[in-house]
Amino acid sequence: MIDDRTRQMIEWYLPNPPDPELEEGEYYYRQSTMKGEQVIKVRVTAIFPGEMHQPEEYEIYQIRSDGLRWVDVGWGDHCRGAFKSQLYDNKQDCRDQTHQWAEDWERLREIQKKEGLL
Repeated sequence: MIDDRTRQMIEWYLPNPPDPELEEGEYYYRQSTMKGEQVIKVRVTAIFPGEMHQPEEYEIYQIRSDGLRWVDVGWGDHCRGAFKSQLYDNKQDCRDQTHQWAEDWERLREIQKKEGLL
């Protein structure tokens, strides 16, 4: 049984179930481009440890029909990446940026599954 706070966090941060087409290590990422915001499918290829109260960062590559392409998330540095809160397992949630401040959203997703709240 989960407490009310955790249940509320799940409702706010994870309003939609995970998309079944994503494989292990794949996520959606909302990318800013000259054409505007677009949701792209990405694969995590490396994890960079956080420094001094900073969360881990994830090197991501866009999944394209012609292969993988590195995604610069705004740092301009191959040794920097996206935060977990910027990666989503549901395309609509990514568009809506439902958990942009929740680095631990995957833990909440596991609780949601375990409790049968999907």
